[in-house]
Amino acid sequence: MPLLYSPSDTVNNFTKKFGDLKPEDIPKEQFEDFLSLHFQVAGHELLNCTPIGFHDNPEKLMGIKDPDLKEWALELNAIWKRLCKKMDDKVSKNPERYSLLPLKHPFIAPGGRFREPYYWDAYWIIKGLMTSELYEAAMQMVYNFADFINTYGFIPNGGRVYYLQRSQPPMFTPMIYEIFEATQNATFVKEMLPYMEKEFKYWQKNHQYSVTFGVKTYTVYRWHADSNTPRPESYKEDLATAEAAANVTDKSKRQKLFRDLASAAESGQDFSTRWFADKKSIHTIQTTDILPVDLNSFLCWNMDILSYLFDEVARDDDKAEMYRNILAKHRKSVHAVFYNETEKMWLDYNTVNKRHNPTFYATLATPLFTNCYNNLDQAKAEGVFNFFNRSHAFDYPGGVPSSMIRDTGEQWDFPNGWGNVNHMIIEGLRKSEAPQAQDVAFSLATRWVRGNFKVYNATKHMWEKYDVAGTIPIPGKGGEYEVQDGFGWTNGAILDLLVTYADRITAHDKVIDTAPTGQPASSSSSTFPTTAPTSQPASSSTFPTTAPTSQPASSSTFPTTAPTSQPASSSTFPTTAPTI
Repeated sequence: MPLLYSPSDTVNNFTKKFGDLKPEDIPKEQFEDFLSLHFQVAGHELLNCTPIGFHDNPEKLMGIKDPDLKEWALELNAIWKRLCKKMDDKVSKNPERYSLLPLKHPFIAPGGRFREPYYWDAYWIIKGLMTSELYEAAMQMVYNFADFINTYGFIPNGGRVYYLQRSQPPMFTPMIYEIFEATQNATFVKEMLPYMEKEFKYWQKNHQYSVTFGVKTYTVYRWHADSNTPRPESYKEDLATAEAAANVTDKSKRQKLFRDLASAAESGQDFSTRWFADKKSIHTIQTTDILPVDLNSFLCWNMDILSYLFDEVARDDDKAEMYRNILAKHRKSVHAVFYNETEKMWLDYNTVNKRHNPTFYATLATPLFTNCYNNLDQAKAEGVFNFFNRSHAFDYPGGVPSSMIRDTGEQWDFPNGWGNVNHMIIEGLRKSEAPQAQDVAFSLATRWVRGNFKVYNATKHMWEKYDVAGTIPIPGKGGEYEVQDGFGWTNGAILDLLVTYADRITAHDKVIDTAPTGQPASSSSSTFPTTAPTSQPASSSTFPTTAPTSQPASSSTFPTTAPTSQPASSSTFPTTAPTI
């Protein structure tokens, strides 16, 4: 909330009014009166805008063949106007009164309570902007992030002063790659390369970790926020967590707990049992003790892109070769540290118990998405499929859940599925060299698109996350706040999938014509199996108020159990796409 007066005047007025009263002793009505007299409404420092170059009917979206999905895509395209924000000039005149970091350029906000720019959200927002042909609007977002790198040395979690002690998944370089692939704007890439290198060096300096296996030592990366105090934006919650944590018995353990909480927020997955020692309670959080598959995969992609852009755009052979060598070494480290030969899967590594964590988390598929492996090695894609399959991750009609761990109350666990993660899984399978993996990718894309489409028709909103467990998905739940609508990265992921599969994907199944001869047949061209139960049409707008808590969809043809003497899936992908 922006201040009406200077920080010093506000503090002095507070002291005059309340003296030495403890916060809990201040009468609520008096405190609310003080707030109304000294603070503006949240979001007051941001103005609405229209993205540069916006038009109602982008050519890419007009190429979507299914008429219902095309209409929906155009409605999502229009949401960019609602999410477009720019900083009010008054912020630069009195910056001390605002928590907003200075922004020279307009941007697309995630939506809901998230009014400012957020780091890794922006990658999927930009993917969506590419489909809407809003190239200049995307570059404006990148320019804001470049300013952050120039000013602070890195990109903070979000565009607020209280995020300056942590980053988020490193997607700045991939954003620029996506813009270049869509526009071939070499001038823009050359302008951004120094910022890309500077950010990469930040990750090298602040997040590297060495781990020894046998006689070999490998350098990889971990989440490690530069903070050992409660998160300013969640101060009360973090203090409560520390007070309730039985193992936090001294100052150093308390400081580590706060760093682990902030580091989980840095991962973008706050919170998940992935970071909990007992897989149940946030009080056992140990984020900085875990070497994460996804962070190392994202940085793998950064290295690959830097090598490519220095080679193809900057024509700097020395830099290109340097990043190729860094990439080759890092890929070997990723395989050595994270690839589990028993599971045939990349797994997080715990530096305390010195073991892989074999628990399913959807982000473990990130190496497929970022090509952090030799993509001629089809067994890697097959291994991901098999691991997800025997974990029952494919059993749900609304998409892939973040984890299979139930009843945690955390938003990055079951039953929530997220657009960015489902997009990564789909794209990782689609880009693999295994044709069967590409079939599975299309099946999952259809499932995710149709689930989002149903919820949109029922609520007229796109959501931050979805409860994927029910027969018909509903908005997600859990975490430190209510589910938010908008929603930037959800929209971007959907628009990208709609354009990727523009000539194949459909909103509904083909209805077999049983009408008497001479009557018209159904107009739908899809032969994809139904996603709805037989007692209800696939396009029903019925919106349940609650989802089944744990029952998987009964229509899935993914195998659900493994033979006792062999891995859960056969050594080849299924020859037909899974029923959804």
